[in-house]
Amino acid sequence: MKYSLLLTILFIFGCSKDDKDLNNSSKLKEKWVETQTRLDTLSFQSFDNLDFMNLERGKEVRNGNLVPKFNSGPYEYQLLNEIISLRLVSSSNSNFNDFYFKIDGNRLSIGNFYNSPSGEILIFEKLR
Repeated sequence: MKYSLLLTILFIFGCSKDDKDLNNSSKLKEKWVETQTRLDTLSFQSFDNLDFMNLERGKEVRNGNLVPKFNSGPYEYQLLNEIISLRLVSSSNSNFNDFYFKIDGNRLSIGNFYNSPSGEILIFEKLR
């Protein structure tokens, strides 16, 4: 079961449609780094009319194993005016949760959806 989920996630992020513009915003196709700690990154993908945001937070040792930090991984998302609805793909909870979201030039502001110690609103900037 674990391996089929992992293969599904890898397949989703390995495939994308270059001609689809994510919610009419090509700005999202960049990779973004959190500005305070510079450790967490966001990237956006699209697959078969579903939009995904991947959160990379690095790894940590839990129970003697090196594993991704909590809340890392792919999130299905939907964008509305200054709102992003997110659902962690690997979670058993199928509900979407709403968070503040705004892109202004090279800065992306998003509500703290993964319990970062950096504050209520997280600021990301485009990686160059």
